[in-house]
Amino acid sequence: MSAAGTSASRRGPKLPPLLLSPQEHTTLERWAHQPHTQGQAQALRARIVLACAGPQTPPITQVAAQLHVAADTVRKWRRRFLAERLNGLTDKPHHHATTITAAAVGRAPLQAPGQRAELRNAHRRITRLQTELAIHLRAAELLANNPHTTETPRTTR
Repeated sequence: MSAAGTSASRRGPKLPPLLLSPQEHTTLERWAHQPHTQGQAQALRARIVLACAGPQTPPITQVAAQLHVAADTVRKWRRRFLAERLNGLTDKPHHHATTITAAAVGRAPLQAPGQRAELRNAHRRITRLQTELAIHLRAAELLANNPHTTETPRTTR
């Protein structure tokens, strides 16, 4: 430990201290102790910020180990709190995939509701197939890089 009380083996840039106002501390404590039926994601985020709070910044890896989360998770919520304070810990609206319109595919406008439903279903099938392809490609990559595999991967017929 150095004279400042931080670990001498810390890698990366020095993290700015995460200081809380009394109101923020009270709100985070309340969020951190919510019943299981209410916002557990927000409760975890509050616990992360509380563990990182104070004039002396604890190592992110230490906080991650203490809370049984990935260090990247701690980094994300610490950074978001520093940027947006309490508002940064709330759930953001999800941006769902953009609906494909007739103009997007270069066709005349679709008039019948059945045509829109058909296009939407086709888009879902394509997304599912892309996901499935990515999984198969990753599995093939892992099999190819595994030194314990004596056989070559079988391809489907």
